[in-house]
Amino acid sequence: MNPTLCDQLNQWKKDKAAVEKERKRNSKKKKCYQKQEKRKETLSTRDVMDLMGTNRQILTRGKGGAYRQK
Repeated sequence: MNPTLCDQLNQWKKDKAAVEKERKRNSKKKKCYQKQEKRKETLSTRDVMDLMGTNRQILTRGKGGAYRQK
């Protein structure tokens, strides 16, 4: 005979609780990894100038709304 819906839900709750306990137990067993040392990023002068945007094109609106390079 098939179990009722209420019985099925109760069984599901028990199974889910067991699975959650197992997950918690496994998560506590995670290995502790050592933190890696951060490397300092050294940028060349060309990189810094490029980040500041000093070498970008300068465009202006000309007659008729067209863009022109300065």
